Amino acid sequence: MKIRFFPALAALVLVSSVAAQTAPAEHHRATHLGNPATRFAGPLNSPADLRSRLSDEKLRPDFAEILHQWGWPGKWDDFVAAGLTNEISEWEIPVGGTMPFMSSREAGRPVCLRNVTWAGTNPIHAYAFTFHSNGRIWRCVTPKPCSNFFVEDVGPEPRAGLAIDCAVPDQVVVGRTVKVCLNVHNTGNIPEPLAVVTLPVPDATVVTATIGGGVVTNHAVAWILANVPPNATEQVCAILKTLKPTALEFDATASSARVAPVQSSCETLVAGIPAILLEKADNPDPVSIGSNTIYSVKITNQGTADDSNVQVVVTIAPELVPVSSAEGKIEGQVVTLPVIPRLAPKEAVTYQITARGVAAGDGHTKFTLSSGMLEAPIYAEESTTVY
Repeated sequence: MKIRFFPALAALVLVSSVAAQTAPAEHHRATHLGNPATRFAGPLNSPADLRSRLSDEKLRPDFAEILHQWGWPGKWDDFVAAGLTNEISEWEIPVGGTMPFMSSREAGRPVCLRNVTWAGTNPIHAYAFTFHSNGRIWRCVTPKPCSNFFVEDVGPEPRAGLAIDCAVPDQVVVGRTVKVCLNVHNTGNIPEPLAVVTLPVPDATVVTATIGGGVVTNHAVAWILANVPPNATEQVCAILKTLKPTALEFDATASSARVAPVQSSCETLVAGIPAILLEKADNPDPVSIGSNTIYSVKITNQGTADDSNVQVVVTIAPELVPVSSAEGKIEGQVVTLPVIPRLAPKEAVTYQITARGVAAGDGHTKFTLSSGMLEAPIYAEESTTVY
């Protein structure tokens, strides 16, 4: 390749898109081809000639040296294998086209010339082959008159990829809806034409709504995501409801024809709420002095979760005196009923206290209820007339 060299009018800095390596500030113009003193090897008449250059044991070290001088980040074995096996096609270097580098020779030694502009009067006819190496696509172009060559970066290898993550609140209250959201990520560098997302629905759970076009079928929600851009994320959600306290586990899947299915799991606790009801009554009322009345105390957990350490303390009105209680402890006017360590949902416990009328009047007996779920005790009164 006959090359004429002219100083650059201005410094030109070229950065490799993969190696991020700054090339020296140099610029060359080539106007003629085929100079035996500077050409890399003899002219090429067919693709077989190019393959013979790449298989020539004497030329191979020179090929490697040129790539080394350029700072090429690919793998030598990929380059050689592609040159010997990949399709070789016709190529054309236009007038005014600038090549990232061009192999040449100086005193017989291989030399890498950077930023070479073809300044001839006609395009250069060349052979080219493409190949993959280190995650990039490369094109090797070799002009036919001189076998000088260069390698240019065509771009990243097409890479498909999916990822998914599942998000749900740590805890929700029974009877309220649960929102499960799935973030589907296109981790590839090409659009994903069609991804399918599936979320199985746990037993005893119903889907009340979906976000993102989900379709409920066969105890699952399915979404179809079309044309997800590279490095983009799309979110889909399902709104569910269950009527009993439980732990809900979700196992979501995203799949496509290009990649293996990917999964993500998340879980939430559907918690019940204890709700304590205190009922009290006296019988008979009114009661005469010297006669007895019986106070009944009923404690019911109306909620959907256990309550703990449930206890009622009864302070008998001064118009009466406590006489007996099968379960309670009597100290003066105060009757302390037993602590209930665990009161299950819908469970009820009943106690009775016998009291005798001792003074006429409107007696007010006080009841104090405390439990693990109550932030403060509940107070109630029962009026008993003594005559």
